Amino acid sequence: MTDNSERGSRWQLVRDVVVFQVKLGMEAVLDITLIPVSLAAAALDLVLGNWRRPRWFHAVLRFGERCEHRINLWGVAAPGTDAPQSEVDAVMLSIENLIRNPRTGPDKVRELRRWAATKIAPGVDGDPKTPGRRNDPPT
Repeated sequence: MTDNSERGSRWQLVRDVVVFQVKLGMEAVLDITLIPVSLAAAALDLVLGNWRRPRWFHAVLRFGERCEHRINLWGVAAPGTDAPQSEVDAVMLSIENLIRNPRTGPDKVRELRRWAATKIAPGVDGDPKTPGRRNDPPT
């Protein structure tokens, strides 16, 4: 059998892998989004005559840098510390704490799933009062 320290290190590895995969996904979405946005910003700077001091393109660069700092893809928490390394780590830690709480965990997971479902597919619930839903009359 395994003792608690070995089991804890296994779960820590699984947790680290899950957090890393979520961060990779966030980085991928950021990169895919910034490709056309940066090209459009550079084109806008060229059209507006800002080629000497590109305002829009540099704004996109600063935005990307801030996002990468928040995601902190390659940051790994030191063993034995629960302090999050980045904002994404803090969110993942709070989700993990909610799930692990035996009293509120299952309810919070269901609530999180419902929230995610409404954000990912708004219009599935068929609420006629909410604008932008399927049941709205055509305009």
